[in-house]
Amino acid sequence: MNLNRNLKLIAASLFLWASGEGLFLFVLPNYMQSLGADAVQIGLLFSISAVARAVSMIPAGLVTDHFGPRVALVGGWVVGVITGVMMALSTNFFWFSVAFVLYNSTGWVIPALSTYIARGRGNLTPERALSSVFSMYSGGLILAPFVGGMIGEQWGLRMPFVGAMIMFCVSTGFMLLIEYQPPHPAEDRLSPMTLVTNRHFTNFLFLIFGVIIALNIGFDLAPKFLADVKMINVAQIGWIGSINAIGGFLLNQLLGRRPPRRGLMLLMGLILIYSLILVNTSWIGWFALAYFLRGGYFSFRSLIGALVTRLVPPAQFGTSMAVAETVMNGAAATAPALAGLMYEKIAPASPFQLMWLLVPIAIFCVWQFAPKYEGEGRASVILKVSED
Repeated sequence: MNLNRNLKLIAASLFLWASGEGLFLFVLPNYMQSLGADAVQIGLLFSISAVARAVSMIPAGLVTDHFGPRVALVGGWVVGVITGVMMALSTNFFWFSVAFVLYNSTGWVIPALSTYIARGRGNLTPERALSSVFSMYSGGLILAPFVGGMIGEQWGLRMPFVGAMIMFCVSTGFMLLIEYQPPHPAEDRLSPMTLVTNRHFTNFLFLIFGVIIALNIGFDLAPKFLADVKMINVAQIGWIGSINAIGGFLLNQLLGRRPPRRGLMLLMGLILIYSLILVNTSWIGWFALAYFLRGGYFSFRSLIGALVTRLVPPAQFGTSMAVAETVMNGAAATAPALAGLMYEKIAPASPFQLMWLLVPIAIFCVWQFAPKYEGEGRASVILKVSED
């Protein structure tokens, strides 16, 4: 990776944060269940958390464009540490839910991250810079789920949260070292309302809403499905979570080298195969393969972010990234609640089976309606539509 000092610090911070978050990320539904939650409550909590992320996005995007992205980044990392401590100390599902929602509200750092990376990428293309930095999050997840699963199996599911807090504090130390990136001069800024009149951008928002619904419907409840239906224990879920992270790291590098529109279609194809394997097999080796392919999911943000940079001027990167994140989180709020209801009322496999219908439709829509650009390395408004 030809990253400069600031982007290397961000990459290191993401790696460390993921190393902490990965300790509990893949056993979250199991821990919630141990606190007394059922599938409907778990799905609802994931949805409420996604709403919290969505609500935080646009204000954070405006802050990023007006004060520079470092303010939102450092603030988000500090609040993440505080709410992470709250999760570790929670003793029942209600207080854990409060802490988890507040923790997820720090998702406002995503548009700030994308803006800082896109503006400070040097000679790299947006998709290459974004995928290279965000892939370090997947890199941090490689060993963490395995370690977290072992810790949870031996000492209880609360202990992974304690370990995560240590990693979060170290990660925050790296984020504090990045340089200030000034906002664009006031005279160069555009009113956020100009995004409404950007037809290419608004049409793209409708498209990605459907894409995220298709990708998320069979995502959050997968660990519970493996435990309830496939009889996989916590330690096994942890190590296939590590396989998921390896897939995320490697596939992020692969997909980041593709034109983002094609990369997005390939990503959805991998997720479709994941859902087919998960439902139709029983051997843990197949589940490991499914989770490897599922790792491609972590590339969607960098691919969509790369497309956004081609639809708006640099002075609006923060706000436009935030609007796109709001739409994605709106979709992510809808999918888990629907999945939880289907899991309980229809069949545990039904959310994954619905993906078999939705994902091919989403692939077709991206192929047919996503903007196709000339000059893939340019991060500016491109109005001409042509083939990749």
